[in-house]
Amino acid sequence: MQLSPQQQAAVEHTGSPALVVAGAGSGKTRTLTAKFAHLVQSGLPPEHILAITFTNKAAEEMKGRLIQMTGMGLSRFPWVRTYHSACFQILKAHSDRLDFHPPLQVFTTYHQQKTVKEVLLGLNYDKKHAMGVLGQISNAKNSGHPGAYFDRHPRQGNIRLVDVYQKYEARLKAANAVDFDNILLLTRNLLRDHADIRERYQAEFQYILCDEYQDTNDLNEEITALLLRDGNLFAVGDDWQSIYSFRMSNVSHFLSFKKKYAGARIFRLEQNYRSADEIVQLGNRVIGHNESRMEKDCFSEKEGGVVETHEFVTDQEEARWVADKVRSMVRMNIPYEKMAVLYRTKFCSLPFEQAFRRAHIPYRMMGGKGFFDRVEILDLNCYITAAVFDKDDTAFERVLNTPKRGIGPGTVKKISGMRSGSMSLKEAARQAVAERVLTPKLYNGLKALLALLDEIRDLAPDEAIRRVIARTGYMDHLENYTRSNSMDFTARQENIDQLIHAASQKETIVDYLEEAALVREDKDDEEESAGVNLSTVHGAKGLEFHTVFVIGCEEQLFPHWRSMDSADDLEEERRLMYVAVTRAERCLFITSANFRKGQFNPRSRFLEEIDSVLSE
Repeated sequence: MQLSPQQQAAVEHTGSPALVVAGAGSGKTRTLTAKFAHLVQSGLPPEHILAITFTNKAAEEMKGRLIQMTGMGLSRFPWVRTYHSACFQILKAHSDRLDFHPPLQVFTTYHQQKTVKEVLLGLNYDKKHAMGVLGQISNAKNSGHPGAYFDRHPRQGNIRLVDVYQKYEARLKAANAVDFDNILLLTRNLLRDHADIRERYQAEFQYILCDEYQDTNDLNEEITALLLRDGNLFAVGDDWQSIYSFRMSNVSHFLSFKKKYAGARIFRLEQNYRSADEIVQLGNRVIGHNESRMEKDCFSEKEGGVVETHEFVTDQEEARWVADKVRSMVRMNIPYEKMAVLYRTKFCSLPFEQAFRRAHIPYRMMGGKGFFDRVEILDLNCYITAAVFDKDDTAFERVLNTPKRGIGPGTVKKISGMRSGSMSLKEAARQAVAERVLTPKLYNGLKALLALLDEIRDLAPDEAIRRVIARTGYMDHLENYTRSNSMDFTARQENIDQLIHAASQKETIVDYLEEAALVREDKDDEEESAGVNLSTVHGAKGLEFHTVFVIGCEEQLFPHWRSMDSADDLEEERRLMYVAVTRAERCLFITSANFRKGQFNPRSRFLEEIDSVLSE
């Protein structure tokens, strides 16, 4: 494997902990894999190297490269794993120390939800809070110190969290089971509290390699330190790309590496092999506004990059310009799949999906569903579809129990059994109400639903959606659905705002649904074919494209309004912009709109910083 002098120096270093500060496109994965191979070639058995990745995909790719580089079989790399996978091997082997017995069960999400619901009912709380409570328990475990977490966050509404946590843990123990978060927490406890187990694995893991080190959380870091032997730690990452604090990652572990590990060496990979130097230098200047960062001077030997900023009046105008530019790039022989539209928040995709459809530009959604395939959008669209299309059984069945009205599968089956001839499910429901064949609760719920559908049938589409949300308590339902994850809930709320704005552009529900169906229909046809990539910036991390459009660069959006009251959060938003910029190999277009969803926002401060660089 051909390495640069900087990569080679990092690979050959031994004798003290090493942190490889790897800029975007600098070959960090190549360096990490080469380090593993170098250790093997130096006589260290691969079975004694723990290589931690953050995804199963990354672990499998690393194994594949190592098989090619070393000529060894897959079984020689038993410890190339994710944190959870590696820790579960340790936990299973020593579960008796924690009063478990083999086989140790891992509770699925379904098991966890059902158990928490039962615990809540036992404590005389409403089980509808289960998702939010479970999210808090997960955060507590990932903090590494659940008791201290519950001291800081004692309640979810009126629910005393520590009471639920203790009973939930007792139920897990009684079932001889752990949940996903317990895998790390209990392994940490084993290593911390049992010297013989700790010493065994310190002896077994003669070297530890850690990928994406900037994304470690406190529990990850503690486990790594407990396993470490003789300072044989080789970590790679880029603090400039630390963008996952909402998953409890803590970039301070990266920034304080040299203080924590005595004699640690820092290696810098500064040559970008992906992007033109114009783009690399812009990235340097963008991140230079952050105070908390490791210094490096990234560069590229490639020249001829294009960087432009553009401002538009509306997001529709912005989307049309991007569509025109995409067609222009295609005429220059740039394939659709080598282009990407990146945005801070998912709701921004809709105008671009619509513009691409109108321009007959193929596209694909990365890391998620198309706008109209998202759960909250499907729910609300099915309400207005069921209102105007009486024969649409699919839409009507979806809204029957969303939000929950107690109309379960048994009731649906009973209603459906009343059909005769070509009668639709909705018509059968009307008959069930007329004949009062249901219990009073089900009768009242179904009668109210049918009345709502009749009420909204002739309303303007945006007003119809607003009325559905108000009458059904849909936002409460959505908050419960998101497990009270505030960032997820906010993203879905923004999707609904975008939906209402899009619906307001049409006079009738039928006209609006036709537009929505065409977007969905075109998307289905093109799902397996190449197309322009539409993605959040988070979803595009680690990827690269010839041409990148970073859209939606306005205050309150990028940086996001939730991050603007905290200096640390604002720095993470700037790191997110750095990630977006450095996805581009050759052409980078950064855009803003004065009005998005019909609301005014000023240009992003990041755009002002970028323009100041471009004007020099």
